[in-house]
Amino acid sequence: MSVQPGVSSRVEAGVSMEHQTGWRRNPERVAWVILLTAFALFIILSVSIPLAVRYVINYASVPMAARFEPTVGTVLLYPPKGGEPIAITAPKDEIPQGSQLVTTGEGTQGVLGLAADPESPDQLGAVHLYPGTTLELVRIQQPRFRASNQPYRMRLTLHEGRIRLFTNSGEERPLEVWVSTPHGRALLQEGSYTFTVTPERTDVSVSQGQAQLMDAQERTVVVGPGLRTWVTATDPPQEPVSAERNLIRSGDFSQPLLEHWETYSEAPYVSPGTVDVEEQDGRRVAHFIRQGEDGVHTEVGIRQRIDQDVNGYDYLSIRLDVKLIRQTLRGAGEKSSEFPLRFEIAYTDIYGKDLTWGWGFYYRDPPPDWPLVGGEKIAPFVWYSYESPNLMELLADTRPARINSIRVYASGWN
Repeated sequence: MSVQPGVSSRVEAGVSMEHQTGWRRNPERVAWVILLTAFALFIILSVSIPLAVRYVINYASVPMAARFEPTVGTVLLYPPKGGEPIAITAPKDEIPQGSQLVTTGEGTQGVLGLAADPESPDQLGAVHLYPGTTLELVRIQQPRFRASNQPYRMRLTLHEGRIRLFTNSGEERPLEVWVSTPHGRALLQEGSYTFTVTPERTDVSVSQGQAQLMDAQERTVVVGPGLRTWVTATDPPQEPVSAERNLIRSGDFSQPLLEHWETYSEAPYVSPGTVDVEEQDGRRVAHFIRQGEDGVHTEVGIRQRIDQDVNGYDYLSIRLDVKLIRQTLRGAGEKSSEFPLRFEIAYTDIYGKDLTWGWGFYYRDPPPDWPLVGGEKIAPFVWYSYESPNLMELLADTRPARINSIRVYASGWN
């Protein structure tokens, strides 16, 4: 019994001595392993630390200063983490990314300004919000360090409504702007753009600059200045077309009159006038005719409902060709309200007020004591081409926000 422990002790001691002898037998190998491991760690750290520092300097970012200024009405600001909306009735600084801006009411508008330096009056971009718009500020970032080569970045999501964007490149770096909608997304260069989102589609119009519009399948079209395109949930972006639009349907009377126009007549107790579409001088025209008793006010005309939002338009004009054949009432009547031919646009201004603007034509001079405003004298029996001034400038104090309807009518006697 006393022998077994002694044998076991000698065996254990022998194993321990063999291990110790193995490490002591190759101390150089141990030293090289330690040295090479330390050198490898040195190389890794000497490369990774500068790369990490460079990455941080290049890609670290901080939020940019965003300021919102309501121009008409009250705009609602929904905070990033939910909660009750905040009504913005005065300029507000430090709009955080992740917020949503909602314009409610027909007359509500506002401007979101983006500046790299809150103390500088210069802005990198501005976004005009028009009535019925919901805009989300997904990301508005700038590099944390001046040595970074990354651009300023703005990511917006337009859920519905209309916005107008003006983007500028900063002195130090460019501004990268992405706008997403339910139907696609667009990358914008420096310039001026209009986005309109309805449940059916997204329209993009380029005044200056260049936009790349793509759908969910990355099908892309490039839109240059003076062009527009659109995309739907099922169809790819369309080939760009001219940004100029004719808001009047069948303005050349190429389609049956009553398909897009409504005729009307005012002639109490006397023969009414009529409107016919006919061929004259190689064109289709609307011919206004009234032949009956003189000295009695009558009116005959055509009208069309337009219902077109024109927020964000730079230019709005009406063009028509006019020929006066007969006029029995001189000038435009005693109150300058009975032109032999006149057009009138009904619109809602940016303050939500319904207004009208029109222009008339005559060829017989009025008596000296009859006023004549809102019209011009033209030669009879020949075609006269009329183009109005830019209504966005002419009506700047009551700038149109929506064109409701147009009517063209003849009034007076015969």
